[in-house]
Amino acid sequence: MNTVSVYIHIPFCKKKCNYCDFVSFADKEELIDGYVEALKHEITSIPQQLKIKTIFFGGGTPSLLAPKQLEKILSHFESRITYPEISIECNPGTVNLQKLKDFHKLGINRLSIGAQSFNDRELKTLGRIHTAKEIHETVENARKAGFKNVGLDLIFALPNQTLESWKETVRKAVELEPEHLSTYNLQIEEGTPFWKMTNDKPCLTAGRFQMSNNNFQLPDEETEACMYEFAIDYLKAKGYKHYEISNFSKPGYECKHNIVYWKNGDYIGIGVNAASHINNSRHENPNNFEEYFLMANQQSKGLAGKLASRPARDEISETIMMNLRLLDGLSKKEFKERFGKDIEELYKKEIDELEKDNLIENTKTHLKLSRKGLFLANLIFEKFVD
Repeated sequence: MNTVSVYIHIPFCKKKCNYCDFVSFADKEELIDGYVEALKHEITSIPQQLKIKTIFFGGGTPSLLAPKQLEKILSHFESRITYPEISIECNPGTVNLQKLKDFHKLGINRLSIGAQSFNDRELKTLGRIHTAKEIHETVENARKAGFKNVGLDLIFALPNQTLESWKETVRKAVELEPEHLSTYNLQIEEGTPFWKMTNDKPCLTAGRFQMSNNNFQLPDEETEACMYEFAIDYLKAKGYKHYEISNFSKPGYECKHNIVYWKNGDYIGIGVNAASHINNSRHENPNNFEEYFLMANQQSKGLAGKLASRPARDEISETIMMNLRLLDGLSKKEFKERFGKDIEELYKKEIDELEKDNLIENTKTHLKLSRKGLFLANLIFEKFVD
């Protein structure tokens, strides 16, 4: 392993969204300067011989940081960066033209804009701080600032969302000509405001929560499937490649950083609750500031000392599940080179059953989800978990 991707978690937000269960905190901006210093300390634990091929600032809302704060972080990578893909998640309402120009000057060359919807009512329901108009302004400013790789994140199956309103969101997103689009179906996670709007004893019907409040009705399973179908067909017709279950891009603009995850490759997580995966070993940082600051400032405890090895079977199962998220699927040759085993011998029964049910395609070189399998991916993945 000579190269590695780096994820940097920025856990600060203006406001916590109603659906968000990520480790992030609102009204803690007074901690940002101290947090940046802690990030710099943790970065020094990355072995010097490793070259950085991608960097991704995620959150939270990384675009809350001032350019000078981002510069302090990126300066610790300068000797190892050969102009990789450097992405930052950006929320409309937290940036202006000058800030985006400053980000671009720092070498950040990819924006992932959290649009979520182009319907102001839906944005309000989600608890977002921006409007549809501000999404347009952010994309326009990004182009003026010099960004040639802009992505938009969208969420479907929202409370009270109709198929037609989702179609309108997708159309409006495409009109802005982003290089990348992500379309995620809403998941109701425990502890979020949306969770609290469900019944006292939440029940699942066909895999979807039924909300107790009549003002918050989730689309049924059939409508949700139609929303996903529309996104696939419409985006393909507009020249976007469907390269991962939830992700589409113009040719050559696939997210290189996220492909490392889907290939179950090597990456290092920096920051609160960030996870690392190196040589089949894993580590997860503390999920609160106090413990994280203590860990980050103890430079003697480098990354190697924190990693914990995992059972080979867990690594195999995870690699299969992550690779199958990609539309190209899992390479049988790469799997054998990595694990010294033939996947069709390890999981012959499971593969035969899935192929019989038309849920996967089993070619000479790859295993991949069928069109039908895209809608039942989680059930398919369970087949490879012991």
